[in-house]
Amino acid sequence: MDKIKYLKQGELAIVSGDTKVFTILGSCVAVVLWDEQTKIGGVNHYLLPNWNNKGAPDVRYGDVAITELHDKIILSGAIKSRLKAKIYGGASLLNLQNASFNIGQRNIEIAKQKLKELHIPIIEDTTGGNSGIKILFDPNNGFVKVDIIKNINF
Repeated sequence: MDKIKYLKQGELAIVSGDTKVFTILGSCVAVVLWDEQTKIGGVNHYLLPNWNNKGAPDVRYGDVAITELHDKIILSGAIKSRLKAKIYGGASLLNLQNASFNIGQRNIEIAKQKLKELHIPIIEDTTGGNSGIKILFDPNNGFVKVDIIKNINF
């Protein structure tokens, strides 16, 4: 029987076997890393793009969350050269024209930048738009089920 780990904002999870990861995203972004051979995967859910260097580093920030996800999945037995990435979320839920306030877009950009620095190819990119989404990641096959959340009023 499958187990489902619900990932809240500012969390990450490394999974394998019959444990799937579920999360809900708006302007937040989730990065999924997966090693097809070991069937070890990981997901993060971050709120803001960059840690401000105040206090301890925290996975609520994309730059920290992606690095930590990368390090923890390798410590769990995944092989770096086989890692593939998928990114989700980063919606613009508030109709703001000013890019500096568009947290969703900035969250997407940090994901792409960090994954490029880590030399991990992005094989799926379901980001942007103006709707929230729900994702369910299965480490057995690497599949991520994506459902659009309709009728959100802000």
